[in-house]
Amino acid sequence: MKKRLLALCLALLMVVMFVAACNGDGGGTTAQPGTTGGGDAPAAGADDPVRFLVFAMMTGPNAESGRQVNMAAQTAEWYINEVLGGFPSLGGRPIELVVIDSTSDAAQASLPFEQALDGGDFSVIIGNSNSSIALVQLPIAERYQIPMITGAAANIAVSQQGSTFSFQPAATSVSFIPTQLDFLAYYAQLLGMDVMDLRLGLIYANDAWGTDNANNTRTQVQDRGLNLVFDQSYEVATFTDATPLVTALMNAEVDVLLPSSYPSDLSLIFTAMGALGYNPLTVGGGAAMTWPSLYVDLGDAVNGLTSVDAWVWDQTGARESDRWMEMNAWYEEQFGEFIPGQGGPTLYSIMLAYEAIENIGSADPIAIRDELRRMDETNSYWFNVPNGFGSFNEETGLNEGARAVIMQWQDGRPTAVYPAEFAASPLLNPQTLQPFN
Repeated sequence: MKKRLLALCLALLMVVMFVAACNGDGGGTTAQPGTTGGGDAPAAGADDPVRFLVFAMMTGPNAESGRQVNMAAQTAEWYINEVLGGFPSLGGRPIELVVIDSTSDAAQASLPFEQALDGGDFSVIIGNSNSSIALVQLPIAERYQIPMITGAAANIAVSQQGSTFSFQPAATSVSFIPTQLDFLAYYAQLLGMDVMDLRLGLIYANDAWGTDNANNTRTQVQDRGLNLVFDQSYEVATFTDATPLVTALMNAEVDVLLPSSYPSDLSLIFTAMGALGYNPLTVGGGAAMTWPSLYVDLGDAVNGLTSVDAWVWDQTGARESDRWMEMNAWYEEQFGEFIPGQGGPTLYSIMLAYEAIENIGSADPIAIRDELRRMDETNSYWFNVPNGFGSFNEETGLNEGARAVIMQWQDGRPTAVYPAEFAASPLLNPQTLQPFN
């Protein structure tokens, strides 16, 4: 009798459990990688963070980039949580920015990226700002179906891989080169020279970013009929002495140097130039030419150097944004330096994603992807901070309106000097450090 009663009780318990599961009383479904769990997941509480994965080069030769990205992430987390009150449209949920080390090696980057995505419930991916690593990330982000905003990645190939979840907000090297060459014509005019008489020298790191910059430079220099007299790459991993490279530039009588190089490389190049008494006009290809580390390495010798970049901390779009300047002030107080060329686009990317989530009131990755596609300079506050232009191409994710600027080091800090609509300061003659008449 006891056995029959026990069996009946077990049968009744199984029926109750089955009915509860069908009615959803047994808890939400487990989120698949790249989702927030869908409508069947438990409702997020007010204290549950919206998580962004920030993929940055925290170690290796490009760790300076990762340092900038990490500080930008800290700034965004402070601003969103402490100033904006988290995500008001989600009941005040906070943001959590999880910074993961990609290393500086694209060949090793996929493993930590996939491990992070497997272990966390992320709504957005930020970075990597290194184009080689961003290219590795694309198919993985696509598979997990999480929108990825690439920060400062400047190789246009990032937007040519058929990814439907990637967004490239910053100006690419395709727009860098025309801006550099237009600036050269402007500079030559100020000197009373013909730009066709300038002898150009191209040097670049032999990786995805440097090679892309060089290819675009070479093509556009030839199209304009300019005088390219020197064109040479170098291997980043084995570049320890710049003296032979600088000597070759001098022998070619280069008077305008166009480098696309990383911090340690530039330190070697400019140190060798100083030792050999060689002082051409330098118009860099972005990245390390705009970073605080260049001033740390070279001191006041940086003043007068110019470079193209996707963004400069001191340009009209940033100056005219009270919200941006509030973040900038906190950043400088916390870290003792201006927001540099990798940090700015990272912060900008985070705020674009924040705005998309606020617009739709959802942390669902696919909904965020769709909202980012809709945002542009006419309906988005944050699109207007860098330079007032932009929209994401619905098929490629490229910000087709992004425009490059020319910055110049003045008093130990970079400031935008060209074109006129972005210039926060007048261009100084790099030889005299005085304004042109």
